[in-house]
Amino acid sequence: MEKKEKEASATSRATAGGWLGSHEAGVPFEYFREARLFLGKDRATLTFYVDQEVASIHYDAQRDEIFYRGHNVKNMTMSPEQWQSLRKFGEYLEQDPRAASLLVSYKRCLEHVMTDHGLPA
Repeated sequence: MEKKEKEASATSRATAGGWLGSHEAGVPFEYFREARLFLGKDRATLTFYVDQEVASIHYDAQRDEIFYRGHNVKNMTMSPEQWQSLRKFGEYLEQDPRAASLLVSYKRCLEHVMTDHGLPA
């Protein structure tokens, strides 16, 4: 096996063990499998594996909207597992100091969406 393949394999094993995130130190969080967090000034995207497929949660603070697998959650019928993923995304953001500016607005947006769907926030 070549050096790059070994490094990629080691990285895959490390992320599967719970050290997730896109920054150097990683964020210890075991809910999302092989997750990568991408942060911008006013948005955050988390990609991860679920049910043998890649999924993503995206929050756009300017639009104050949350997307799951590319679909706006306010227009979706969500399963309990999907709602749980959205809650865990907020917890995931709490673990990353770079996401502090988005955390409060994400939680407020999620609370409004859940209330609109008749769920306790």
